[in-house]
Amino acid sequence: MVRLRAIARFWGVELTTSRHRDVADGLGQEMVTPEAITSAWDTLPDIQRQALEALLASEGRMPLRVFARQWGEIRTMGPGRTEREQPWREPVSPAEGLWYTGFIARAFEQGPEGSYEVVFIPPELQAGLPAPSVSPPAITLDPAPEPAVVRSASDALLDDACEYLAYVQNEPLRPSPEGNWPARHETRLVHRLRDPNPERLRFLRHLARHLGWLRVIDSGRLRPDPGPVTAWLQSPTHRQRTSLAQAWREDPTWNDLFHVPTLHPEDTGAWRNDPLLAREAILRHLQACIPGTWYTLSGFVAAIKETDPDFQRPDGDYASWYIRDAATGAYLSDFESWDAVEGALVRYIVTRPLAWLGLTDLGAEGTPGSPRAHVFRLTAAGAAYLGLAEAPAEPEPGPMTLRPDFTVLVPPARRYERFQLARVADWARSGDPFVYRLTPTSLKRARRQGISVTRAIEFLGQASGGPVSHFVETALTRWDARGAEVRLEQVALLRVSDEELMKQITSLPRTRRFIGEQVGPTAAVVQRRDWTRLITALGEMGLLTDVVTPDLKENDT
Repeated sequence: MVRLRAIARFWGVELTTSRHRDVADGLGQEMVTPEAITSAWDTLPDIQRQALEALLASEGRMPLRVFARQWGEIRTMGPGRTEREQPWREPVSPAEGLWYTGFIARAFEQGPEGSYEVVFIPPELQAGLPAPSVSPPAITLDPAPEPAVVRSASDALLDDACEYLAYVQNEPLRPSPEGNWPARHETRLVHRLRDPNPERLRFLRHLARHLGWLRVIDSGRLRPDPGPVTAWLQSPTHRQRTSLAQAWREDPTWNDLFHVPTLHPEDTGAWRNDPLLAREAILRHLQACIPGTWYTLSGFVAAIKETDPDFQRPDGDYASWYIRDAATGAYLSDFESWDAVEGALVRYIVTRPLAWLGLTDLGAEGTPGSPRAHVFRLTAAGAAYLGLAEAPAEPEPGPMTLRPDFTVLVPPARRYERFQLARVADWARSGDPFVYRLTPTSLKRARRQGISVTRAIEFLGQASGGPVSHFVETALTRWDARGAEVRLEQVALLRVSDEELMKQITSLPRTRRFIGEQVGPTAAVVQRRDWTRLITALGEMGLLTDVVTPDLKENDT
């Protein structure tokens, strides 16, 4: 009743009853007339009118925490204290002033984290208020100078996705029940990737699972699923990128906040963030960028803080999330930690997923290497993905090239052909171009997958745009009939001064286990991996070994 009387005084309504319900009903009838609303609006102090305009710009309702952060608190008082202090006379904030005019009310709404309190303009009053003089704030950015060092986006993630699929196709890989790979397979795959960053590899693996690319067959082996994998490999490059970007964008199980390297969120079960909400907000704000123009990361973060600080916490709750600073272990709570949490998340998304996907270029000052990015720009592909431009034209990649030394060169964009080539040829080098080599080992692997030499020759001719040379076809056909007849391997050659010394070395247990094939009375083959141990064993015999390496120059140290 104390508040109702204060509202009645503000609106100039004379109360004729003391019954709570009757007073409320009577006030409601008097307040909703257009004339009364206009008069009350004109009576408001400027600062309260600004607060009401901000609420109108948010469609008339806002989480109480968010509203109070800008427009102050509404103190909780019992009837006795309210009557004694009469807070409507000297409100401590614009929000409290509006509370005692009846222009705002409070209620609870249900959100993903549970219920939270909102402040709103009663719809009967909102209908009579003027349209907000300001539209919801939009992000604005100032261009930045060209950086000294540019890390241009590329199609490397697409290339590594193809290599990842080819590796799973060819190797007898049996993951653990938790999905982990044996260490030897981890090492071999990373060696083949264009970017060995383990964080990026986790991202790629997650996308592969989300897209349904892989399946475990009855033997426990991990294999590509032919349907979705073939469809992706045969798509144009821009569609391949869009497929990966959209998989990340729509995937609630990849929680970007939990991958920010400077943060350590604790999954206590008492709180939950929505990664899709934050992701969509940041992508929406990126639409303010002019494609190809550089912007500072700090400026982009500051603009979001200014216009949309609650992009991932719509209820304005900055107290209940359990997030630690990864370096210090200190909890990051309250709005004062916005830069450390929300700001770090914005930086992560721009410099990690978007850069990995080829949608942003990064720039830094200093020397090339691994400088910390401080500026970014949307690539042509990034602008197209955000709907700011048409997809860039894609030149037709050249054909594969089959060379006389049985190596095959493949342009990166020929990902379907490269995946098929990897089934019949061994990987040699990643890059532009990718290099593979036809070997007896690779042809045996192809045979196990049901690919005949005849079919391999047909594929090589189709993919290279011409007939396979006669001698290459002859060599492959001869292997098919006779098996491997020639072997070339990297070894070391051990030479000794006389036959008697060689006999000692090949007879003593400490040295003979490192000796391979003897190719003469004073020479024998040694595997490269056994060099060091053989030198040690010869030293124990009192022999000093002269090691000659072809790449060691006289003045090298």
